[in-house]
Amino acid sequence: MNKRINVILSCMGIVGMIACGGNGENKKENDTSKAANQNVASTDAAMLDFKSDGSKGVGPVSTIEHKAFDAQLANKGVELFVSKCAMCHNFERTLVGPSLDGVVKRRTPEWIMNMMLDPSTMLEKDADAIALSKDFSSPMISLGLQQEEARAILEYLRERNSASK
Repeated sequence: MNKRINVILSCMGIVGMIACGGNGENKKENDTSKAANQNVASTDAAMLDFKSDGSKGVGPVSTIEHKAFDAQLANKGVELFVSKCAMCHNFERTLVGPSLDGVVKRRTPEWIMNMMLDPSTMLEKDADAIALSKDFSSPMISLGLQQEEARAILEYLRERNSASK
């Protein structure tokens, strides 16, 4: 029964994204101009840094070098977020998964990347992920991301969380 509900919800999400997407050419133009505007705003605004203390999670990422904000990497992260994450995560509200508003202040970058890269191990062995999963009916699935892709999404989360604060 739960599997059927998850399939139905996923299909509804896809239909909703298609219905709201409009013409692909206009969307691409809008995304390009939005990204350009965000890049200008990002260089002017102070960028939030990641939470540095706390659980690093369980998985392939044990440390991350804290670098200056990389707008080009964040732009790649936007595309990946839209294609891989947006069906379940939002910044304004909780969907299938938790809201990502302020996530870079709640979790370390290592924890966030480990959750993106290997959610099943995190949900099995990480106390924070286990506790968080109790609030949601569906566990996070593996997205098949490479470390560079997860890092790009992380940089987008950093930018997005800075813009909303």
